[in-house]
Amino acid sequence: MTEAKSLTSSRNLGPFSGDFDQMFNRMMRGWPFSWADFAPSSEPRALRAFDHMPKVEVKENGKTYSVAVELPGLDEKDVKVEIENDVLTISGEKKVEQTDDKTHYSERSYGSFTRAFTLPADADRNGITAQFAKGVLTLEIAKTANPPAQVKQVAIKAA
Repeated sequence: MTEAKSLTSSRNLGPFSGDFDQMFNRMMRGWPFSWADFAPSSEPRALRAFDHMPKVEVKENGKTYSVAVELPGLDEKDVKVEIENDVLTISGEKKVEQTDDKTHYSERSYGSFTRAFTLPADADRNGITAQFAKGVLTLEIAKTANPPAQVKQVAIKAA
């Protein structure tokens, strides 16, 4: 069923269903997450800023940690991975595709994003590889057999 047909049939549910939909959509606009606005409008829906964080999956086995980040529509040149002070940061930007076409409706997101993760103590900061394929960035983080000590004893001397 197409979106237009499903919207039409949902409005035929009762005499107030269209009014209810409009009231609900107005109420949801103030929420901190985006909500699809199905209210009819003669103006095109604006292109939105990147309003969500990329989805991430973190796995672990005996030898490595694996971090997979969904980045549809991006190329590896649009993404940056950095490690600073035990923090792994993944950032990037999806730019608006410029055309002469008039956009009437878009649910696509554009803009920059950043995801940051504190590395576990046994992660080898020098043993990290990254691959990008089919819109997914995959980081393999090797585990080290000798993780650095998390607690350091400071000797106290008499004055």
